[in-house]
Amino acid sequence: MAKHSSESQSYASLGASSAKAGILAAVGEHAESRYFASPLADPFGDPDRAFFLHADGAGTKSIVAYLMFRETGSVSWFKSLAVDSLVMNLDDVACSGGLSGLVLSNTIGRNRGLIPDGAIQAIIEGYRECAALLMAEGISIQLSGGETADIGDLVRTLVVDSTLSARIRKDELVDAFKVVPGDVIVGFSSTGQCRYESRPNSGIGSNGLTLARNVMLTRSLVEKYPEVADPAIPASLGYRGPHGVSDEIPGLGMTVGESLLSPTRTYAPLILAMLRSFRDGIHSLVHCTGGGQTKIKRFGRGVRFEKTSFFPVPPIFSEIQRCGEIPWSEMYSVFNMGHRLEACVPATLAGELIGLASTFGIDAQIVGRVAASKGPNEVVIDSPHGTFSF
Repeated sequence: MAKHSSESQSYASLGASSAKAGILAAVGEHAESRYFASPLADPFGDPDRAFFLHADGAGTKSIVAYLMFRETGSVSWFKSLAVDSLVMNLDDVACSGGLSGLVLSNTIGRNRGLIPDGAIQAIIEGYRECAALLMAEGISIQLSGGETADIGDLVRTLVVDSTLSARIRKDELVDAFKVVPGDVIVGFSSTGQCRYESRPNSGIGSNGLTLARNVMLTRSLVEKYPEVADPAIPASLGYRGPHGVSDEIPGLGMTVGESLLSPTRTYAPLILAMLRSFRDGIHSLVHCTGGGQTKIKRFGRGVRFEKTSFFPVPPIFSEIQRCGEIPWSEMYSVFNMGHRLEACVPATLAGELIGLASTFGIDAQIVGRVAASKGPNEVVIDSPHGTFSF
């Protein structure tokens, strides 16, 4: 079976990287990692505790919020960017066990001539509402404020980023080197409406938005709002789709704009419950962000992840694939394709996790198994659209 690259060529043609191989090499990231987020020595000097300092953000999802604002006049579209920015940090740290001592700082960079003060207010309200929701689920995050900068010379529209710190006992770390052949992979759905969400989720998360936006949205939007496009991207590649933001996606019940802005689902309340009840049996947790369904390859050692039983492809991803005629191998290496959290556990524990997820209104199922690899870690995706090895 031919090996596929985890790097999407469709994504690369738009000036972005799906697998971030160059960045990972630049920062010295290992091919086989032990923890999903990198623990640091405790700055307070406690040898029994680990510390995390994690940075991420909403990415180019902010451009979709900007387009919705310009098309409708409502600043409310910016609010969910705070959820995306917070969750992309929280769930990464949670996958390493870091769910205590949480402090969040945010950084908002805007072009003040295009982004009104009301948008900033909506984003700050979004952070507060998300923190309150998480507190109700047993997860305490202190919001320390942050920085809002008017940097129109640098930013075409808006950037919404956050930094999250966490401090936990070292014996609470989720160690991916515990993954062994014979484990199963439980996947947790990214779609539907879980108990702490106010509306159904399209499943898009905050990865692959550059590709999704450019293959779905029409060129006429760039003609109206040239600030939403990178001028270095040829017109034949950027904004080449058939849709306006108000077009409905078949089978989803959402417009294109609503589906792309669907807030990134946090699995942190579910992770907290899993770790409280089954910590010793959870060999790894993987947040399927950059790299999509190939992300898991970076965690554990000497293993082959065989994924054979996916959830049905959600309508948002089917429409992205159709609009862009994107090879299915790239779809699986960019997007979560229906589940954005994975747990590698002994087969005897799978039913317990699936049952626990159901109490949160999150569908879960066994999506694959772990086998031995004769060399570096591998991922094999056996999907209805083909079999791909990475």
